[in-house]
This record gives sequence, C-alpha cells and structure tokens, in this order.
Amino acid sequence: MKKEIEIGIIGCGAVAQIIHLPLIKKLSNVKVKAICDIDKRKLNAIKEKYNIELAYSSPEKFFQENEFDAVMILTPTNTHKEIAELASDYCKNLFIEKPAAPTFKETEELEKILARKNVNAMIGFNMRFRPDAMLMKSLVEAKEFGTPYLVRVGWFRPRSSSQSWFVNKSYAGGGVIMDLAINIIDLAMWMLDYPEIYSVTAYNFYHTTKNVEDSATAMIKTKKEQVINFEVSWTLSSEDEFFYCNLFGTEGVGLLNPLRVFKQVGTSRMELMNSTRMTSSNLYIKSYENELKHFFAAVNGLGKWVSTLKEACARMKLIETIYKSAQSNKEIKL
Repeated sequence: MKKEIEIGIIGCGAVAQIIHLPLIKKLSNVKVKAICDIDKRKLNAIKEKYNIELAYSSPEKFFQENEFDAVMILTPTNTHKEIAELASDYCKNLFIEKPAAPTFKETEELEKILARKNVNAMIGFNMRFRPDAMLMKSLVEAKEFGTPYLVRVGWFRPRSSSQSWFVNKSYAGGGVIMDLAINIIDLAMWMLDYPEIYSVTAYNFYHTTKNVEDSATAMIKTKKEQVINFEVSWTLSSEDEFFYCNLFGTEGVGLLNPLRVFKQVGTSRMELMNSTRMTSSNLYIKSYENELKHFFAAVNGLGKWVSTLKEACARMKLIETIYKSAQSNKEIKL
C-alpha cells in the first residue's frame, strides 16, 4: 500500500475551502502537493493557510510540472469536462465535484474519453455517504422493508454558493435542481438500486431568479412500478436547512433525517430504531469525509470505484428529462 497519496486540487472556491481542504488536512495519508485557481490572491491565501508547497494559476503548468496520484476538480460546472480531459493526460485518478458536466451530452462524451484512456473518475455525490443513509441502504438490501415502492426526498437550504456563476445557466447548467436535486435524486436512485425510469412529471419555479429555477418538484415513475417524489428549494429554507429521505416498503418504513425504522407487524407498526441523537450538520460533514476516504482508498487499490461517470450519465439524462417536463408542463415518458 502506498504510504502517502500526493494530490492536486484545481478550484479553490467555497467547496474546497469549507469542505474538502479542512477534511483532507486531517487525513494522515494524503498530501496536497499543489493547488490551482485563476484567482491569485485567493490562491496565495490558501497556500499559506494550509502550508501547500505549490500554487498555480495555469492548469497547463500545474500538470506539466507535477506528478499526482490523484487530482480533485472543484471548479465551476462548465469547466469540469475541459479540465478533466486535460487531467486525463497526466493522472489516472480523478475526483470531480457533482455534476460532472452541465449536460448529458458532455457527461457522456467525458465518460467515453476517460474510458478510452483507462482513467478512473469518481463524481462527488456525497449524500449516499451519510452514515445514516448507508445504514438505511444496508437495511434495504437486507429486505427489512420488504419491496420498496415509494421514496420521498426533499432538501430546503440556501444555494450552496453566493458566486454569480452559480445562478448563470451557461456556467452551472441549471439552478436548484443542479445544486440540490441532483444529489438527493442520486440518493433515492441508489436506495432503489438504480431502476430504469418510465416517466417524469416536473414543475419549476422562478420566484427570486430569472435565469435558473429557485424551487422545483417532480414525480419520477420507474419501470418497476416504484415512485420517487422530490422537492427542493433555495427560498423555502429557514435559518436551519431541512433535508429528508423517506423510504416506504411493503413490510416497513425507513425515515431520514433523523434515522427512524418501522416494521409492519400484522396491522401494527413497530419502531425498531430511533437515531435522534445524530445531528444533521455532523452527518453532512461526515458524508464528505466518508466520500473522500472511499476515493483515496480506491486510488490506493483498496476499494472499488463507485459514483462513476457511467452513473453520472444516467443522472444527467434524468435531470434533462426533468427540465423537459417542466418546460413542456407535461409528463415525459422515456
């Protein structure tokens, strides 16, 4: 096993500063060798704060002058594909923050390019790495809920970045759907073991934004006669964000957040688990920590690659169907 993984990070915005860099600093077997960002003032401040050896404003020099075991791409969505293609010429292990690209077409193109070059890539769908979600998934796989038939997921919180690109469709690819919904849809699809989609009926709202949606809701039907309902909003949130994922099966119910498990016994429902002591904020940070540990384990050959570009293609195809349904104001069948 390699004792220390040397990584490079491209993009030093909010997700890098608030989430990834503080968590990586705690990992004894990972070293940030170099960082890259077009904002030189921000770049130098982060270099000094985290005692990072090298800092670049040019991605080309960043790659040409270094060898990395892995590269993390944390830039705006519209740059992911271009940077990942460049990175694939120098490094065989990539982490790309979700979404992988702004469109299904670009995501599919990137998947084919990296597959041809034998490059591994993990997309940052962190919600499936929440400890409570992983426990609920294990109960689904153990058939504790019987056959799942309905998943209801929702997330209300202010947008993840205050930067202007985040509400510009040409940069972000969309609004609250690309920020929040894509992550909880991935969580719901993971819980149901990635069923094929039959149809989508969606509605988008633009109360505080013009270019992208600030709230959205949809009903997704699968070919296994299962239903996923989701609702997301940047504007309906209060001071405390609200996230939930409720799974209903023929023999029981699993509820997040907090995790509660109920089993159907005859005509009665018995509570088997109640994890109200877990705090939502801790679980959210823990999801990123688990995600990073899994990524670095895969880089070291100690774990399998999950949350792949192939899965990201399926998510983006579904996301584009959601937008199409909302635009046309009708059910879209796949």
